[in-house]
Amino acid sequence: MLTVLAGAVAAALLALVVGLLLPADRRRGVSLVAAFGLLVASTSATVPEVVRHAVVAGVVALAGAALASPRSWTVGRPRATTATLVFFAFSIVCVLVFRPGTTVLMAELAAVGVGVSALVATSSRRDVTIFVRGLVGLGFVQVVLGALELTVTHRPIPWGYKVLATGRSFVSDNKILPGGLVRVEGTLGHPIPYAVFLAVCLVVVLVARRAFPAWFAAVAVLVLSAGILLSGSRSVVAAVLLAVTYVLTTSEARTRAMKIVLAGLAVVAGSAALASEIVDAVGTLVSSGSYENRMGALRSVPGLLARPALEVAFGSGFGSEPELYARGFLPQDGFTVVDDQLVTTFATFGIVGVACFVVALVVAVVHASRAGRAVLVVMIVMLFSFDYLVWFSMSALLWAFSGLADPPRDDGAVRQATAIP
Repeated sequence: MLTVLAGAVAAALLALVVGLLLPADRRRGVSLVAAFGLLVASTSATVPEVVRHAVVAGVVALAGAALASPRSWTVGRPRATTATLVFFAFSIVCVLVFRPGTTVLMAELAAVGVGVSALVATSSRRDVTIFVRGLVGLGFVQVVLGALELTVTHRPIPWGYKVLATGRSFVSDNKILPGGLVRVEGTLGHPIPYAVFLAVCLVVVLVARRAFPAWFAAVAVLVLSAGILLSGSRSVVAAVLLAVTYVLTTSEARTRAMKIVLAGLAVVAGSAALASEIVDAVGTLVSSGSYENRMGALRSVPGLLARPALEVAFGSGFGSEPELYARGFLPQDGFTVVDDQLVTTFATFGIVGVACFVVALVVAVVHASRAGRAVLVVMIVMLFSFDYLVWFSMSALLWAFSGLADPPRDDGAVRQATAIP
């Protein structure tokens, strides 16, 4: 408890210093960068619990202090933040009623999610520019750490690998790159959150190129793509391709056709050159345990619908997956991770929980800016590949970019070339 309090106090002091030194229209942006720096560095399952609690308390205190900072610009109605708040309010009520032992974790997830969403929703244009630049900078740091992990330390920096209940470290082979490489995970505790973070950074660079120097986009795409490939996550590669498709089809009308044609030609040429490798990769994927596990999660839905009516409506409780496996409602193939967020939400929070979550996503997509929607493409695709709402770094990305509203806010400043679309 003292460590958690110390983390909150330290963050509050940092926020005070930031508030005194920075102009008002930069405070939220700097606070968001600091918050995500802490979340990606120190909140995974590999981090000691006391450290994780302290970091979360610090992030919440930092977000609260930044939100309390006065602003001179106007903002629209925070519809996505309100929908996020409703989803978490429902979740907390369910936790208090059905699973009170998990109240602390749910409260932490809710505070972080609502906090970052509200920060983005009330940010100035300069704040948002600072945020996306800082986020991409953090992505570069993660790529460097991933490269060091692969070539020098042979273990994630600084926390090491997660140790499973069997005593075995969580290490898996990279199925994308040749050479028998292992998947890297940076400080995020798992290759998929690592890859998703880099994917979000890559998509942000593509959709908000004016926020960066002219030469930066090409370098960033190469560096961040390399990091994603080092993660070995095939589902993230698919999510990036879909997000890039969205970016191309929503680009400026005068260059849209040319970009789509060039991208199409590149895809055709690449597919022709790598046809045999692609066929082999698809065959390996379909026969892999990860694919079977995700299909098994979908096949478990009819069984979950056969639970008692109260559980179907409101779920079996947050964190009830082990009991559901034991009762035979989740796949019985020996792999006790669902890897599908919608199935997990249905299992733990029922049909009402899924409805609240889907409504929050729909509100976000409808009201998000182009940059927000591009990131949401990645996050929505990953719902079907990873049950990530309990991962602070990934869930914070979802809720933050849900709050990046469209149209752009009028903060009284002249529109800059670095404005985020």
